[in-house]
Amino acid sequence: MQQSILPEIIIGREEFEIAASMEPARQVSGDFYDFLPLPSGEWMGVLADVSGKGMPAALLSSMVLGALSMEFRSRPQPREVLSRVNQLLCEKSLPFQFVTLFLFLLSADGGGQFISAGHNAAYLFRSATGLIEELLPDAHFLGMFDFACYESRALQLGQGDILVVYSDGLTDAQNSREEMFGEKKLLEIIRQQGKLGSQAVEQGILKGIEDFTQGMPQNDDVTFMVVEKCQ
Repeated sequence: MQQSILPEIIIGREEFEIAASMEPARQVSGDFYDFLPLPSGEWMGVLADVSGKGMPAALLSSMVLGALSMEFRSRPQPREVLSRVNQLLCEKSLPFQFVTLFLFLLSADGGGQFISAGHNAAYLFRSATGLIEELLPDAHFLGMFDFACYESRALQLGQGDILVVYSDGLTDAQNSREEMFGEKKLLEIIRQQGKLGSQAVEQGILKGIEDFTQGMPQNDDVTFMVVEKCQ
């Protein structure tokens, strides 16, 4: 049922190629991702991580997913949307529950904006130089502070640039020696596979995690998305 509410990757934009993956630590996940075309001609992407695991986290993630979708249909600015969703969570969620997320808007030319609310860094691979930029959080996570404000920052993807957004379950994945996968390994994969495109990055991450964990059960959901500007 939870898988059925996750979006189809196709968003009707030939300018972008998108891949996404979610592997729950239990039968259901507190992570989610979504893609939504907007009336402005832009499209919205989001990856979120709800505190906790199992059914309580999955129920809250469904509420946040629905609230984001409804709010974006009535107002275009992500800062206003997140403020409204934050207020809802402060009123409706349990005291120990909160949500981190990375949310972005992109137009056909690759220009847009993003907000990182308490989420781990996203990475932006620059095709022209091979360099990787960190997109660090600068806003409160959702559901804890009713006074929190959310301001967006500019985002620009050029042809061949690749945006990688992930939950910390990916970098915290452990092997049999209780070593973590870590940001360094993830950056190595992005750097090595980035020139080959988003599908190569996606497959590189999946193989990297599989080879590293060797089937060890994980303590957290592993979710990521890869967005490439193709044209």
